[in-house]
Amino acid sequence: MEDWKNELDIYFREQKATKKEIKIKKERMKKAIKRFMQGEVIPAFDALKREFKKHKREIEVDSKKDWAAVLVKKNKHKEFVYEVNISIDEGKLTASKRIYTINKKGKLKLGVEGKIHNLKNSPLLSSVKKEHIIKDFLENYKDSTRVK
Repeated sequence: MEDWKNELDIYFREQKATKKEIKIKKERMKKAIKRFMQGEVIPAFDALKREFKKHKREIEVDSKKDWAAVLVKKNKHKEFVYEVNISIDEGKLTASKRIYTINKKGKLKLGVEGKIHNLKNSPLLSSVKKEHIIKDFLENYKDSTRVK
């Protein structure tokens, strides 16, 4: 008859251990996101900003914990936006992009969503490096701003 007390005790100990594991996993993910943003995304955007300035383009960088964006302006007019977003897909951290281009009315509209091209063709954070972000940005920028 006293087994229920042991079962209850075991249940609550398991719950406590599970909560602790979840908390540790969340902390690891937060650190990985921060490392990716500070080690790959922001340095890529800063490098682009320096180069674009040489070509009379202004770049504004905005970032949050799991998101960063670059806004390219030409003569104070918005020209192009490139966003990097981090999400969790099946328990793994992934990076994706969103690209906004200017429509005929001069307004930004979502053009492309997808993964950032890299050698492994993988959306995982560990596969996406600064040079991949820069290359992907430039390919999309040139494609959307090319005189047609």
